[in-house]
Amino acid sequence: MTKLELISELLVEELHSFKKEVNRLEQIEKNLKSTSIKADSTQIEKLIEEHLKKLHIDLTAQKENRKEILKRIKHSRTIPNWLLVLALFLFLSQAFSIVYLLLR
Repeated sequence: MTKLELISELLVEELHSFKKEVNRLEQIEKNLKSTSIKADSTQIEKLIEEHLKKLHIDLTAQKENRKEILKRIKHSRTIPNWLLVLALFLFLSQAFSIVYLLLR
């Protein structure tokens, strides 16, 4: 009989502690239901604004670089100056040679 009494006592204690835990969980549930959570997106908006400002700065820098590159390409020559001078010199020397040979 003592074992049966011991087991019944343990069972009663377990049920009592279970009831306490259930009551505690119900109280927590009530507190959670009464708690309101407000969504605050100001930090996210601030980060997005900063990122957009950086993107705008980068975009304007890229546009300026592109304009500078296009300007340099437009004013660049495909034939270097030394080659033009050499070609002119050869042409003039041949012209003088022909004239010399014709007048001789």
